[in-house]
Parts: sequence; C-alpha cells; structure tokens
Amino acid sequence: MTTFALCIQPSVQAELDAAASAEAQGRFDTAFRHLERAHILGQPATAQHVRVHWRMFRFAVRNGLAGEAFGQAWRMVAAGLFTAIGLVPEGNTGGSAVSGLRRMPIPGDLQPVIDASRGTTPPDHDATAFLRFSASVGLAVLAALATLGIGGCSTPPKDLDLSLVKQSAAGVYRVALVPPAQAPAINQMHSWTVKLATPDGMPVHGAKFAVDGGMPQHGHGLPTQPRVTRELADGMYQLDGMKFSMTGWWELKLDIQGPRGIDKVSFNTVVGNPSVRP
Repeated sequence: MTTFALCIQPSVQAELDAAASAEAQGRFDTAFRHLERAHILGQPATAQHVRVHWRMFRFAVRNGLAGEAFGQAWRMVAAGLFTAIGLVPEGNTGGSAVSGLRRMPIPGDLQPVIDASRGTTPPDHDATAFLRFSASVGLAVLAALATLGIGGCSTPPKDLDLSLVKQSAAGVYRVALVPPAQAPAINQMHSWTVKLATPDGMPVHGAKFAVDGGMPQHGHGLPTQPRVTRELADGMYQLDGMKFSMTGWWELKLDIQGPRGIDKVSFNTVVGNPSVRP
C-alpha cells in the first residue's frame, strides 16, 4: 500500500462511517453525499478507490437502485484497472449521475486533506502518459456501455404524467404547480407557486400544506424540506426551499388541509441539466 493510501485511509473511513450513520437514520441523500466525499478523497489510491465504489454498490443494492448499482459495477472494474496509472478524473464524485470521465472541483475542506496525504511531491504524470492514453480508450468504451445500461434502468416511464394541473386524489381541490420561469441549476435553492382552487375554479384561501417527495427510481427523498411559507393572494401560495440534487424523475407530494377538507395530490417532473446562471 502506498504512503498516500495509508495517510488518506482514516479520512476515507470517517466519510464511510458518516454515510452508514446517515443511512441508518433514513437520510439517504446525506448518506450518498458522504460516499461521494469518500470517493473524492480515496480515488488516487487503488484500494481505497475500489473500496468506495464497493460501498456505493452495496448502498444501491440495499435501496433498490438498479441504475446506480449497474453504474457502480463497471466503476469498480475501472477503478481496479486504471487508478494505479493515474487515470482518474480529479474531484469526480463517483456516482452514476455524473460521467465517470468528468473532472470536478474538489471541495475546499477536502483539498488540504488530499495534499497533506500526498505530501509535497507531485505525482509523476509524464512517466505514465502513454499508458494513460492507451487505457483511456478502454475506459471510454466502458463509459459508453455503462451509459447505455444506466439509461435503460433510470429513464422515466414513457407514460409518466407530467401535468402540473391536477384534481386532488378525492376530487376536493384543483391544484396547479407553477415552477420558476427559468429552470434552476442543479443544487440551486428556488421557489415554486401552488395554486389551490375548488373543482369549479374558485380560489381557496387559508389552506395549509405538508410537502414530501423524492426520486422514485433512486429510492431517496427530497434533499431539502420544502414548505409553503405564505399565501401570496387568494388561492396562491409560495413554496420555498425547493432544490433538485440531480437530474432525472422527481415526485412532489402535497397533503392539503383546507376549508373544504383534507386531500392530497402528487406531481411528477423531470429535471434536466440547465446551464448554471452566473
């Protein structure tokens, strides 16, 4: 085991322990964030790199995430083959939601840990340049195959109802969701508007809402705790604290307590990858 691997191991283990603790508490999004941090720390060392992907694979299997499990299977193979020659994209978080070839910024609190474990001597990339080039062909093929496989597992259903205007489950209310005029970036906090009316279109004043949701194909909930904070006008309510942590199919559920009684409604939305606004 290299000096770097020995030095970085406690930090990787700390993130893996935090992931296990969060998962045990049902905080699945937090758990996966810790697994991603463990990946960023450990990916320069083969043993740690493979170990983190194995933990991600087990997380996916336990939670019924077929697409994630498939993505982790090929990443484990790639980590074993290519880490030793330095063919790892710096800062990559390791989940199947991002390309296995994508370089990403290293979080500010992790960079000093990596630097301290690596020491002052930078890795000798020139010595392995030819091997990197050759191996990159194989990794690109693996990535292409994985993309095809993941697409089949996590593509939203073709008949998914994406209507943002619906009758509530018992027909008590007519509910509309209004997203922001400009699609927010991934992990950007934003607000929606909820319009509540009677079935014949009369605005409903003074209602209260409980908000829930998540990603049905990934098995985790919303990364935040959105809530309706105020009534903007008769029948129009501001839903704050919205954030989507990745692209794909998201479900948003509203439990409604209003003057006409209690009811509920669910909406589906498919989040793309809009450009980050400056």
